[in-house]
Amino acid sequence: MKNVGILLPIFSLPNKYGIGDFGPSAYNFIDILNKNNLNCWEILPLNPIDADNSPYSPISSTAIEPLFISIDKLIEIGLLSDSYSIVNDGKINYENVRNIKSKYLKMAYANFKENHFLYKEFIKYKENRNIEYAKFMALKATNNYKHWKYFINDYDALEYDYQAFLQFIAEYQWNELKKYAEKNDIKIIGDLPIYVNYDSSDVYFNKKCFMLNNDDLDFVSGASPDYFNTAGQKWFHPLYDFTHQKQDNYQYLIKKYIYNTKLFDVIRIDHFRAFSTFYKIPINKSPKEGMWIEGPSYDFLDNLFSVVNKNKFIVEDLGDNLDEVIKLRDYYNLPGMKIFQYTFDFCYKKDTCLNSSNLVVYPGNHDNNTIIGWYNGLDALQKIALDEFLINYSGNINERVIHYLMDQPAKYLIFMVQDILGLSSDYRINIPGDIKNQWQYRMIDFKEFEEKIKILRK
Repeated sequence: MKNVGILLPIFSLPNKYGIGDFGPSAYNFIDILNKNNLNCWEILPLNPIDADNSPYSPISSTAIEPLFISIDKLIEIGLLSDSYSIVNDGKINYENVRNIKSKYLKMAYANFKENHFLYKEFIKYKENRNIEYAKFMALKATNNYKHWKYFINDYDALEYDYQAFLQFIAEYQWNELKKYAEKNDIKIIGDLPIYVNYDSSDVYFNKKCFMLNNDDLDFVSGASPDYFNTAGQKWFHPLYDFTHQKQDNYQYLIKKYIYNTKLFDVIRIDHFRAFSTFYKIPINKSPKEGMWIEGPSYDFLDNLFSVVNKNKFIVEDLGDNLDEVIKLRDYYNLPGMKIFQYTFDFCYKKDTCLNSSNLVVYPGNHDNNTIIGWYNGLDALQKIALDEFLINYSGNINERVIHYLMDQPAKYLIFMVQDILGLSSDYRINIPGDIKNQWQYRMIDFKEFEEKIKILRK
């Protein structure tokens, strides 16, 4: 059976708080999906974001971004009595949101007393969990937010308690939302970034698991030149030391996968090809001077799938020279990805990927342009070729592509909200390789989306 859903990051949900969260609009979105016979919601990673606000360079792979904590839900459980409002202009001002929201989160923490119904649960949470992220953030606070290489002071116990409280509340709110999704037969598709930020709790507490030279980086992550970017990409993440990790059967990596399997019904493994071969770039060189290195492939995945259910995973298997990646994917029968913007052949006027029964199919995903933006960037002959291919479908180009894909076999079929709405490239989520002004898209409200999704479903 085909699973059909929508890609909408938590941060893109509409509300009055400057950024989407686990509050009422998330519940409302689930209602809309259920009412329109959609059964999947893809949300991207939930991990704490870096200074450039990228969910794919997390500062912890076993924690939740505190900005996703709902102010409305804090009011509901008596931890706040007041709220605030930021004008929703369709973009996130992260600095503004952090400054304002942190004040309210600290107020909620100050109001979290022993008589609160969740307090005993919080004590158990701290006793039973090694909250590395809370320790790391407490260390950052007592060391003037410097990189962990320059930590001198130990963490303050009160700051640790506050950071642990944020994680406790974030997990509590997320679990309540996920239960509501389950009740409404909605699968949550999450995302686990392949790499982490250099200045992260993962690296600080697991240094031997990464390629470090006296705590410094000689090599960083990236991608070779390909159809995404002819110059290649340099992501600046620290690379894994798989030789060391093999000694304890990859326990660091497995720990973070176990954590994320508890958050999501389905996990998309970002940049899956790194387990087959990963790209290693000298830190002072261009991406073109990098090299492909053999990954842990079957050895790691055998260990991983001995403790987690492989049926919970889908994989991002895009790029060039993928023969070995496809073999690895198919050995475990893992669903891969099809992006229509890549599989349509303009010369032969055909879709080059028709066998999508075990694939997750997108017109485009968060790294791509919107359908309208993509179409507007085509030359005249390409537009004619695409129009001829879709001649049996009516409507605007986004509607025709959606209708075509709805007719194709797929394990999952996922559409970005922007493509349902027919938005231009001004509303895309991310441009790979660009750092600034990304991950900002927000919906103003659900009104137009509800109208369009009804028409498309019919």
